[in-house]
Order: sequence, then structure tokens, then C-alpha cells
Amino acid sequence: MVADAAERLLNLIIALTHAPRRMTRDEIRDTVEGYAPRPRGADEADVKKSDAAFERMFERDKDDLRRMGVPLRTVTDPLDGADIGYKIIAADAAMPPLDLTPAEVAVLSLAAEYWQGATLGDDARLALTKVASHTPHQVTEPMPWAARATASRDATSMLVDAIHERQVIRFDYTSSSSGYGHRTVEPWRLVVRGGTEYLVGRDVDKDETRTYRVSRVHGTVKITGEAGAFERPAEIPSSIFSDSMGGHAVIALRPESGHALRARATPLDDVTARDLAVESASIGVTASELANVHAPGEWELFSIRYEHLDMLRDEVLSLRGGAKVISPEALADSVVDFARRALEVARG
Repeated sequence: MVADAAERLLNLIIALTHAPRRMTRDEIRDTVEGYAPRPRGADEADVKKSDAAFERMFERDKDDLRRMGVPLRTVTDPLDGADIGYKIIAADAAMPPLDLTPAEVAVLSLAAEYWQGATLGDDARLALTKVASHTPHQVTEPMPWAARATASRDATSMLVDAIHERQVIRFDYTSSSSGYGHRTVEPWRLVVRGGTEYLVGRDVDKDETRTYRVSRVHGTVKITGEAGAFERPAEIPSSIFSDSMGGHAVIALRPESGHALRARATPLDDVTARDLAVESASIGVTASELANVHAPGEWELFSIRYEHLDMLRDEVLSLRGGAKVISPEALADSVVDFARRALEVARG
């Protein structure tokens, strides 16, 4: 398993770094947790099979350490050239010590778990092992289901490769405006805006610069062109992320609820009457709509900028009655519609 390999590699780094002298293969096999010691009482065939398995595993681990940039030294006994040992000199490491808390290492573990099984999985695992080796050891709980992401992680890894190789790609995509369809794209760059991952590139069929929300990519991203088929622009046009994307909403929250929404919203109770008038005009909400909430203390009004209506809808629904939409009407209708359909599913 990937987790076992990472743990074994970390144990090997710690052992070779803190050993007072070089360690031979036999010493590594007998003392480093993760390697199976030579079986006792086994016949010659089983011993050879076990030795071969250890050699393959140890050679892979050495290659992984060197790919990570860990300064693994091979030390030969001056009196016996066949007696080979290994040592890691911490002072030779190019990477400076990192002062990470156990919580920060846990976040990195979640990130590495996200890429498990994808193209970037091995790189993520090795990077985490290298970082963890410079962090004081802490007993941690396993998180086998902590970060099971959707297929978008695999789409991202394919996009990274296509961008690097400058290859045209094709994928199925659902747009909020034009619905489901096929896209043929020259991928330029991956960007994150408002916590959402986007692909920026040229739509080959329409010959236009477009953005694609990675979470709306379906199925497998297919490579359709040769490497180096196009040139990427040095800069992304700022117009592709224009202010026309998304909009503003007025959300009513119950006290002590919706903390994530509150963190990026503007409390409408804190603005002056003049500012409130400007705010109302800019978000298309009337004074009567603002007053259409319960008595003071039961609800608190917030103005929030959103990039995608469906993401804000899901956030409101997740609060289970702790939030309600005042405007825009399309968002309020969407919340009600999804809540109604969820009830129908629950009732069978």
C-alpha cells in the first residue's frame, strides 16, 4: 500500500540520519520498521525469495530517496570493498529544516491523499515524506477516508501534463450557459480564483479564449495533438475573469451560524444609510426586500460576492435552515427547488 511505502521510507530516512555510523543492508533490514527480516527456519528457496524481495524493495527506496534530493551516501569499508553501508548526512541536505506543527503536517497529508491514484500521486507522496522527515515526530491517527476527491483530481493531473507538453486536448464539459458538450482546447494555464480551479485556454472550434471550471469536466481528458503544437501567451488576458462573472447576494443568517460565509461577507447592519442605498442599487435589491426578514436578533443580513450561483446555493443548503436567501431571486428559487427535490428523495 502507498501509506506503508511512505512510512517505511520515512523510517529509513530517520534511521540513516540518526545512526552514529553507516548501516549495512543487513542492519537496515533487521532494524528499520517496514522491511521484513530474513525468515528463520525457512528452507533455502524461501530464504532466496525473501532476500530477492528485500533487494527489490531497498533498491526502489534508494531511488526514491535520491529523487527526493535526500543526500544518501554509500560508504564502503576501507578494509573490505564488498562491505557496503549507507548514511544520510543531515548537513548535506539542500532543504532547510521546516518548523511545521502536527496540524500543518496533517493538512499536507490530506493534500497528498487527494492525489493518491492520480498521475501526481507518487510525487505528492515523496514530497510529504521529505517534509515529514524534517518535522518532530508526532503520533498521528490514520485518515483513510479523509480526502477522497472526485475524478477532477485526475483531470487536473492530465491538464498539467498537457499544458507542459503544449498538446491539444478534448473533454466533455457542462457549461452553466450552454449545457453539456464536447470541447477541444489548447490548454494554457491552470488558475485558482475564489477557491475554484479553472483551465484557461483557446477553444479550437470557436477560436476564442475561454475558461473552464475543472470540476465540470466529465470523464477522461484525452490528448489529441502532438507535443509543442501551440504557443502559450506570456500573460492571461484579464478580461477572461471580468466582473460580470457571478454577482452579489444578500443572505440572512441566524446568529452563530454560517461562519465561513460571514468571513467573506459584508454585514449590512454596519453600513450607513447612504452606503446601504448604494449597496442596494449595486446588488439589485430593494428596501422592502431587505426588510423581509424576521425581527432583529433572529436574523442578520450580509452582502456576499459569489463567482458561481450553484456553489453559493450548496453552501446555503448545507446550513440546514441557518441561512436564507433574500436576493437574487434566481438563487432563492434554486435553493427552494433543490431542498424540495431532496425531500422527495428522502421520502422515497
